[in-house]
Amino acid sequence: MVKIVIIGAGPAGRFASMYAAEAGADVTLIEKSHIAGKCLNQACMVVCAFNDVARHIQDSRNLNDLGIIKSDVEVDFEMITKQIKESQKKIRKISEQETTLCGVDYVRGVAEVDAENKVVIVNDDDEYEYDKLLICTGSNPHIPNIKGAENAFTYKDVLKLKEVPDDLVIIGGGSTAAEYANIFSTFGSNVNVLCRSQFLKMLNDSEAEEYIVSNLLKNTLIHENVEIKEITDSSVITNFGEIKGKCMLATGVVANSSIVDGIVELDENKNIIVDRYMQTSNEDIYAAGDVIGGILSTPVSRMESITAIRNILGEKVEPDYSMVPMTVSLGYDVSYLLGYDISDVGTKVKLPGSAGPGSFWNLLNGKTGYTKEIIDDDGKITDILSISPTSNVALPYMVKAIKDGIKADDFENFIEIHPTTDIIEKLAEYSKRYS
Repeated sequence: MVKIVIIGAGPAGRFASMYAAEAGADVTLIEKSHIAGKCLNQACMVVCAFNDVARHIQDSRNLNDLGIIKSDVEVDFEMITKQIKESQKKIRKISEQETTLCGVDYVRGVAEVDAENKVVIVNDDDEYEYDKLLICTGSNPHIPNIKGAENAFTYKDVLKLKEVPDDLVIIGGGSTAAEYANIFSTFGSNVNVLCRSQFLKMLNDSEAEEYIVSNLLKNTLIHENVEIKEITDSSVITNFGEIKGKCMLATGVVANSSIVDGIVELDENKNIIVDRYMQTSNEDIYAAGDVIGGILSTPVSRMESITAIRNILGEKVEPDYSMVPMTVSLGYDVSYLLGYDISDVGTKVKLPGSAGPGSFWNLLNGKTGYTKEIIDDDGKITDILSISPTSNVALPYMVKAIKDGIKADDFENFIEIHPTTDIIEKLAEYSKRYS
């Protein structure tokens, strides 16, 4: 029986441990903090929780503006953070039970790798031998070399805040910056977002950026091509002047790779270098998830770690990065694709969002979102961007259909649930009409 030790119990490590145990391996999963990793405890799920509240507030304000209801919604920020923490505790307990019931030996503690003797030492005491080691230690917020950076907070600190800042300055231009701009501006902050280059440049779509800024981000100013000079305890000083507000850093992440620094090869950004089978420069050590860089996404991390386990168990498989569905969680989900199969060559088709669940009461102000696709000469859909209430649900299934060889003309017999606001499939079906 192969002995596998996995360090890091976030989405990558936890799912890999269950897969390996169910395949008959002897698995030890080691975590120094909380099970379920950054996703549950600091990032994705925290954003989801805040965003549910933000969407409720946005809907309430819109219905008030329309004269349909009369209410005054107040935010109790401390209660929100308290209830998020209580929910996290319950999910951690469920996650641990789910993991150990698969036969995984779950260990809490700080790990150290002795690669020469193929042993992981926990808390300077207990030793766990391995045949193969999988590193899934994730990432931490990147703290840029800016004077006064210690005056700022990151996504790791949001649940420690006691109140909503009157003025908030977010440094960064990616999804984290956009999501927290939406959350805090809805809660009452005046928000400025400072981007070193372009806001939401990963979308590669200026029309989408303009729609988001104009329709989905209220009380928010976006500043592009900004140079940060200094962060104080109450402002950010830039090359354009001083901007008042508490500062949040949303400047990306850095890999937690120090545990194997000097044992396996790292790139210039400290990401663990792996081959197409997730194997490092040490034949007995594999790595997956944020710690290797690449596309930073919970589902991608799971895919990579399970790929690593399958290879450890004797298969020869590779992760599929051809089309990866991604989303920015705002008032509407902004869903898009990344991957090597994405192309902008072909016929561009676009439809405004339909009125339905989650968007009906925005019809009168025209803010129902939109979907656009690119379809090549062979009928293959090569790119999708959709801004709608639940596009993050529809897009992954569309990707599965595309990967299975479904083309635009094949959607003639597609029957959706009605009513819906997701027109991703319908736009493909009607593409000839709208080209």
